[in-house]
Amino acid sequence: MTDQAKRIKLDIPDGPEYDQVRDMHGHTVTVFESTEVNGRRSLKIGSRTLALQRVGVDESGDEAMEVFRAQSISEPSY
Repeated sequence: MTDQAKRIKLDIPDGPEYDQVRDMHGHTVTVFESTEVNGRRSLKIGSRTLALQRVGVDESGDEAMEVFRAQSISEPSY
């Protein structure tokens, strides 16, 4: 069985804790479908891990894309 890849859009909230990943707001990333559990997923960006929650669908582009909002961010791990 193969794991299907899909594209998601990132929604990074305001707040000083998100300053190091703010430039990822609105970007799309490719993830594996199996890494989502009940509308939640984690995403490693640099030395931090974002906890994401599915919040909707963006239908403004060529194809509909799920939007995931950052719920929390880990401390840097090196």
